[in-house]
Amino acid sequence: MKKLFIFFTLFIICCTSEVPHNMEEELAFRSDRWFKGSDWSVFWYSFQYKVYNGPAYTNHKNGERKEKGPIVNGTKSGTWSGWDDKGNLIYKGNYLEGAEDGMWKGYHSNGETKYEGRYKNGKQINTWRYYNKKGKMTTEEKYFTCDEKCEESHWPRPCKKEGKVRTSKDF
Repeated sequence: MKKLFIFFTLFIICCTSEVPHNMEEELAFRSDRWFKGSDWSVFWYSFQYKVYNGPAYTNHKNGERKEKGPIVNGTKSGTWSGWDDKGNLIYKGNYLEGAEDGMWKGYHSNGETKYEGRYKNGKQINTWRYYNKKGKMTTEEKYFTCDEKCEESHWPRPCKKEGKVRTSKDF
């Protein structure tokens, strides 16, 4: 029983990390999930690779940070941020189980807001606003969003209109 307890404790420690891992060098992406392991042997795959939980990042070729955020149960989840190759913040948004979900905001290289809006299951929803480099709104788009009644009428297939622009207004 004591050995079993030690095994499960080590298993949990190995699968969760507080140290950010480089997704391109230290993690492996297979079957829509990020894994952490040490050897790519197919025979030992199930024993040597564990679904990754913890902070992760990627870098541009010049070494500057590209994106950073948490991975939960092997998928991007929570708030992620992205930077251009000069180190300027270009977006900040939420993921849920690997798909964009929630508020997203993009930035021009001068720090001014470029766009802002919401995602649901990886599709743009509601109102999105786009701005020029001086911070002036240039476009406002309203995206089709399927409500409960709409979803019931399409079940079991997803709504084909969701995520498409319903109206667009230039300023």
